[in-house]
Amino acid sequence: MFKEYPYPVPKTERDITIGIPRVLSYWDTMPFWTTFFKSLGYKVQLSDESTREIYESGLSAVTSDTVCFPAKLVHGHLRNLVKKYHVDHIFMPSITTVPPENMEKTSESMCAVVKGYPIVIRNSDNPQDKWNVPFDAPLFHWHTKKDRQHQLVKYMEEVYHVSKEEVMNAMHTADQAQKSFDQQLKKRGEEILNEVKEKNEFAVVLASRPYQNDTLVNHDLSKMFTKAGIAVLTADSLPEVNQTELSKSRLDIVNNYHARMLSSAILCAQSEHLEYVQLVSFGCGHDAYLSDEITRMMKEISGKTPLILKVDESDNQGPLGIRVRSFLETVKMGREKHQKLEVKELQEPYPVKFTKENRKEKIALVPNTSHAFCRIMTAALRGQGIRAVALDIGREEAIRLGKKYVHNDICFPAQMVIGELIGELKRGGYNQDEVAVGMVKFQCDCRMSHYAGLLRKGLDSAGFSNVPILTTDVNDTKRNHPGVFLLGVSAVLEAVWSFMMLDMLTDVCRKTRPYEINKGETDRVYQQCVDNLAKAIKSGIGSARKAFEQGMKDMAAIPYDRSHLKPKVFITGELLVTYHSGSNFNIERYMEENGMETIFPRITDQLRKDFLASMAEIKDYNANIFPYPFAVDWLFDHVQKSLEKTAVLHPLYKKALRPRDMYQGVKNIIPETLSCGEGWLMAAEIVHYAKEGVKSFIILQPFGCLPNHICGRGVIKRIKEDYPNVTILPLDLDPDTSYANVENRMQMMIMNS
Repeated sequence: MFKEYPYPVPKTERDITIGIPRVLSYWDTMPFWTTFFKSLGYKVQLSDESTREIYESGLSAVTSDTVCFPAKLVHGHLRNLVKKYHVDHIFMPSITTVPPENMEKTSESMCAVVKGYPIVIRNSDNPQDKWNVPFDAPLFHWHTKKDRQHQLVKYMEEVYHVSKEEVMNAMHTADQAQKSFDQQLKKRGEEILNEVKEKNEFAVVLASRPYQNDTLVNHDLSKMFTKAGIAVLTADSLPEVNQTELSKSRLDIVNNYHARMLSSAILCAQSEHLEYVQLVSFGCGHDAYLSDEITRMMKEISGKTPLILKVDESDNQGPLGIRVRSFLETVKMGREKHQKLEVKELQEPYPVKFTKENRKEKIALVPNTSHAFCRIMTAALRGQGIRAVALDIGREEAIRLGKKYVHNDICFPAQMVIGELIGELKRGGYNQDEVAVGMVKFQCDCRMSHYAGLLRKGLDSAGFSNVPILTTDVNDTKRNHPGVFLLGVSAVLEAVWSFMMLDMLTDVCRKTRPYEINKGETDRVYQQCVDNLAKAIKSGIGSARKAFEQGMKDMAAIPYDRSHLKPKVFITGELLVTYHSGSNFNIERYMEENGMETIFPRITDQLRKDFLASMAEIKDYNANIFPYPFAVDWLFDHVQKSLEKTAVLHPLYKKALRPRDMYQGVKNIIPETLSCGEGWLMAAEIVHYAKEGVKSFIILQPFGCLPNHICGRGVIKRIKEDYPNVTILPLDLDPDTSYANVENRMQMMIMNS
């Protein structure tokens, strides 16, 4: 990984030392990058191997105390490069997507922390600002090799002033170095496999992300096995790891690192000479569902049980050693029985389907984002012939059931919505043959991609194995609902119109309720408006527009007194915990009861920002993406302009800034093409409202939400430098969050507002 690979004599010797920190994705791509820069005539200096001293040297600069240990290490490695080696530049790119290395074409996303941490460094711990060392952190979107060629050539020409010919030659040499490393790794893996087979012994696959091979991160775990005489392999050293069939996984394969862990689990389950150990970083939002799926697949294939070890920066070699010894003893006892491993094929992961015939036969339960959003979504589904039923907002009981039937470390939104659905099934008296459950699902790097898999596990565990799942996945990658698509052209049109109407009604509701003369009237009228809109949308967009116009008139008729304005607080964050009152301690009402006027993001802006990100990838990076986002964005613009002609009839409605215009306020803070989680939108909204005089901001995030480390906590310091008078309160929420702690922190904000 860190050795020097051959390269031709550079055309030009450049007397510049490029510093490369020994962190994150460099543990996978170091042969490429070191060879690339050396081929161009640059000197390359790596940071030292990780030590406790290096870690602690950068600890004060960490912006999020719950981010994973490998990310926290970055700050110390930068200081090592600057203070010990006095490098001229530090190079640390953000690479959002890479071509799949396996059989799953969706496996192209990078972890939010891996691709986003250079952005955190630039905003909070920039070597340029601290030590006058340029921090070169380009953003790349490499959907294809052609994308990589175009973007890297352009960057090197513009920033380093290197010719296209030199860059192309250096890329070719670097590719050869990376290929050589991969071949040597797999060759050694094959040799070890042959050795243990000949001796009728076993080796352990230490499955992790590449950067967890850092011995400080994994607490030198491999030595615990080798001292016991057990050979250790990494997941990517297995010769067949990239040719393993993953279609029978419940999970959508959206990340090459995840694919390696899942593929190696299958290979271990099938082999008498391999055992499996998964290394999990504390605070990694993805490891929970991976651990569940690895365990499920291995058990189904051959009954094997993996060893799952969670590590962080604390010194826990003692407990780790105990678990390793116990695991090895269990494996050896099993092998002494000389039982032949009985290997079975993985079964269809979603055996129960929602079919076209089920549209009229089955009731489809729809969980909540906000209750109003759920009502409109349910109405839109009914318009498509689906017998959809909106659920009540889940609270304590839904949380209890979510904790019971979903992995304890998975994100709060998944636990809440799955808890809502299972709770309704348990108390609703439904016949399993007459009911289905709905679930949001998109192809992305968020844990939301895997909610259907988590839901399937929860339903099966709760005794509802015959209940099918209906998702918003337009590709239906797991064939949950063959031939049934929820987001066709007509559905998208209705959704854009109806959710834009809902945003505008909700906007005037929040501006009216704190100042209403007759307590409770705003809620009563607003709920009636939502009911009328939900009924009307089933008859088409024309009927919905009439209901919207009447709703705006009804909202405008509510008596209110805004002669003494209250301080405003903007509440943003992860989509569900921001809008779902059962997940956020009903924060909207709490703030209003304590003398504040609340502002929330528009749900339609949350939907739009991903299309805007794709548009920017196409325009600015020449990315190989089908250009449909331009049409969708045009539709949003058209609908907004049309509806605002009606909305402005309400005296409190102010035309909303379009997201693309809002982005201009943060274009020097966060890239427009960063779409993980809430992407750039969260920062853009905070800056927008700070300019308008809002001084209080709350960011709500589920514990372990990786995008929050980048898009939320990761930009707070930079925003406060530009707007020092604002207060930004980040709140992590999970099923066991202490209300007293949250309330104390909110009260501090209220008192200072």
